[in-house]
Amino acid sequence: MTFAQNNQVSPTIAYAQGIVQTNATFFDTEGYNVFLQVFEYNFDEKGINKVKKKFSIPKETIANEDTEFPNAKILLTLDTNGESKTHSIYYLISGGQGKIKVIGFSTLADRVKTIEREFYEAILSNSLPKNIYTPMQVDTIQFAGRGINLGPACLWRGIRNIQCPDKGQMSWTELSSLDRAKQITAGQKANNANLKMGKVLEDTEVDILFEGQPTKVLKRKLKITIPQFIMGGSNILIIYYVTTEVRGRYVSCVLSHYTDDIGAKKLPPLLKEVMELKE
Repeated sequence: MTFAQNNQVSPTIAYAQGIVQTNATFFDTEGYNVFLQVFEYNFDEKGINKVKKKFSIPKETIANEDTEFPNAKILLTLDTNGESKTHSIYYLISGGQGKIKVIGFSTLADRVKTIEREFYEAILSNSLPKNIYTPMQVDTIQFAGRGINLGPACLWRGIRNIQCPDKGQMSWTELSSLDRAKQITAGQKANNANLKMGKVLEDTEVDILFEGQPTKVLKRKLKITIPQFIMGGSNILIIYYVTTEVRGRYVSCVLSHYTDDIGAKKLPPLLKEVMELKE
């Protein structure tokens, strides 16, 4: 779908990407991770408690109602991890006899209820365009309005989270708000700094070209706490945190590679697809 065609629908839909799996469907849009899943639970207090247990939602969380989301029970959680905060919102509705349909949203940015409502309604009405979905088998990925041919060697590690073994990894979200893009990037930085998996060795600001646009980004050197001999290679991870405008939308992007990846002295092949270091 071309960017001109994207402009015919709202950013909430135009900037979305989805992956269909056997038991659930996952989406990314406007800084939200979204999922749709159906459980064989009755739509009653007992069934709602089973949903809470399934998603590690505290038992004392009250199922609220909202006239903007008719017939739904709503569970809200806020997970604080150092300087980052993750809002999670679970909309529970009847999926038919003996079933609960759960539409979940989570974001590192502030909640925007209008985005949630629009995407929630699009899921329920089955009106999301088919071309927002990407196959699990990687070939050409859609990145901020253009296709990047990667071939079958790369793997999806999550929605808009692609890894090419020994060639780098990239995760991103596409938004209509610069402020929200900055919030997402800041949340990612804070989350990674707080992970027990590693220790931040160095943070530096560097100049890059990202999709041809000059921008300053944070370059982080992280030492993974797992010993090198167990990992089977380098345990030093280089991470770039990018927030910039690309073809009329804002992108929050995290790119990373190990120091022994192919081309790591400059940039591994996956990272070179979207960025270059300025000398």
